Amino acid sequence: MNEQALYLSEKLDAILAGAGMLLPEFLLAFFFLLLVLLDLFKSKIIKRLLPWFALTGLFSVLVLQVLGGYTSGSETFLNLLVSDGVARYGGILFSAAGIFTIFMSLQLKRLEKLKEGRGEFYALLLILVLGLNLMTKSVNLLMVFLAIETVSIASYILTLTFKEEKRAVEAGLKYVLYGALSAGVMLYGMSFFYGMTGTLAYTSDVFALGLMQAEGLLVTVAAILVLAGFFFKISAVPFHFWAPDVYQGAPLPVVAMFSTGPKIAGILVIYRFVSNFTDPIAFADVQLLIGIAAIATLVIGNFTALWQRTPRRLLAFSSVSHAGFLLAALLAFGTNNTYSLLFYLTVLLFMNFGVFLLLQVAEERFGVRNLEDFSGLGRAQPYLGVMAILYLLSLTGLPPMAGFIGKLLVFSNIWEAYTLSGSQLLLVLLLTGVLLTGVALFYYIKIPYYLFFKRNHNQENLVISLSNKLLLALFALPLLVLFFKPDLLLRWIEHLLAQTL
Repeated sequence: MNEQALYLSEKLDAILAGAGMLLPEFLLAFFFLLLVLLDLFKSKIIKRLLPWFALTGLFSVLVLQVLGGYTSGSETFLNLLVSDGVARYGGILFSAAGIFTIFMSLQLKRLEKLKEGRGEFYALLLILVLGLNLMTKSVNLLMVFLAIETVSIASYILTLTFKEEKRAVEAGLKYVLYGALSAGVMLYGMSFFYGMTGTLAYTSDVFALGLMQAEGLLVTVAAILVLAGFFFKISAVPFHFWAPDVYQGAPLPVVAMFSTGPKIAGILVIYRFVSNFTDPIAFADVQLLIGIAAIATLVIGNFTALWQRTPRRLLAFSSVSHAGFLLAALLAFGTNNTYSLLFYLTVLLFMNFGVFLLLQVAEERFGVRNLEDFSGLGRAQPYLGVMAILYLLSLTGLPPMAGFIGKLLVFSNIWEAYTLSGSQLLLVLLLTGVLLTGVALFYYIKIPYYLFFKRNHNQENLVISLSNKLLLALFALPLLVLFFKPDLLLRWIEHLLAQTL
């Protein structure tokens, strides 16, 4: 009896010792429950205040994570979660993504007029951000699985925000089916790793030692199964088929969130996971697997985007291609790829939200559904046309936008890793990435072509609201600043990571 009491006391002390690192998640859970409770009231005033309560929660979490101080970064929560610099920086990006999503949703009239489920929309958004935070903090495979499923369930429901639309229902159904398949495959792979290593703590020395002693083929098979689940979250080939349909059927604020938040979290989880496979001799097959996936994602994403006729599907395959660049960055072992990876993810956040906000304005104000519908808008609405060029330059990776710096840093790391290791895979990755950046220009340039070089037969004079103009400028400004002064962000990333080492 005394032994049980002592065991429970030790566990309770361990929980209390590590609870401080979960303060952002506790705040998100509190505001989630508050939104669910307030949504029960019929008052129109309370209904209007729901998004502002959600914004308050996300701003509170963002400020808390930027200022820090709630954790030293050295302790873990029951060896399941850790709050290091990577997790904290990821949390900052997720909170910003949640805030941007609410800003976009406030500009979407259809969402504002939604009679049922409006409170649920903002509550689920908070749960989504909470799940993303847990993904990046997880150092245990089972905890990673639970966090991914939290994100997935919230994502499935958010996809069905406009459930009266057939297109949204179809997208949600496909999303659920692909998600269930990848989750089952991933869980099966995790069981293999537990059998080989005797632990699920995939960042521990015991796990790494177990992999070194296990049969190479079995390790490769288990890695394939686990990576299947991770690839689903970042829409990497061959688990990218859900992306075009979901991007087509979900509200654009939700699409913008899907193109950034889960992708960032998935990449950071893979970043931790592949740290076990840096040995080029023992784990050559696993590195080859990730390299082939990166190349296939780049090739299929870019070339499929060439044939798209709708902007939503074009941007969906564009998002797939960016997953390929991020996977390539992960293979630059032995370099400071952490900094370039976090820089690229930050740039991705601003340029994706910017381009989807621009598309939301075009759809809602000007009835754009196909690329041809952009015809003449650039001359009729110069502000919209200029913003479109800025965002598309950044997505392509051309100056004077931060997308160029992001890709340059990734390519530099890959080249440095190639010179250190002599791996032909890295050279192929580098050449593929550079060549396909040129291919990307061909499909991104379609939108400016229609904006400025095609005539618009619609004589209706529509205006863009001041709030939309300010939001477009807000997302574009960091992209311009970080092109000319990338060291501002790189120094801050270095400072943040050094605080928790």
